[in-house]
Amino acid sequence: MRVLITGISRGIGYGLAKYYLQRGYEVIGLGRVNPFREIEFYEVDMRTFEKLGKIASKIKNIDLAILNAGVLGEIKELKDWSIRELEDVFDVNVWANKILIDELDAKKIVAISSGAGVNGNKGWGGYSLSKCALNMMVKIYAKEMDKKIYALAPGVIETDMVKKVISVNKSKFPSVNRVEAGMIDLERGIKRIIKAIDRLDEFESGSFVDVREL
Repeated sequence: MRVLITGISRGIGYGLAKYYLQRGYEVIGLGRVNPFREIEFYEVDMRTFEKLGKIASKIKNIDLAILNAGVLGEIKELKDWSIRELEDVFDVNVWANKILIDELDAKKIVAISSGAGVNGNKGWGGYSLSKCALNMMVKIYAKEMDKKIYALAPGVIETDMVKKVISVNKSKFPSVNRVEAGMIDLERGIKRIIKAIDRLDEFESGSFVDVREL
């Protein structure tokens, strides 16, 4: 089985690549840094759209593509977000994934989303907007192509991104308290994601699925 994963240098992407490698899967990684010797790796910045598209179009016969790479941006009120900052988050979280969906020869695509894409909590600004757009993009693609595609919220996993979140002013942004309280370690989080991926065929293509609700 051939599995493609974006953003493999750390966090969820690293954990997923390690999991699949240990079980004998053929792993293809996209990202800036490759921490594995055993994989087929393509070095690329997700914001370099032309290069990303050319790479994706050359990779064939993918059984499962996990579009994991993403950026958080700052936790601050939406009025404090500049348009350029919003564009930067959308470039990685939405438009890079559109290019991959368009170009990859993949039987099943899982776009890593977030509960932030439906909750709309104070302070999550560009991240929430981008994940909401990602969810809708997945829903639309499901109606326009014959391959299966899902948006999957992985829950709160102890990664550098989440550590950044819980370091902000919790009195100003109270949802951060719930993030910290619900955080689980990476190993447990990866196992939960894998179980969810294995169950995605129970849902209609285009669905947004939160691992915490399974």
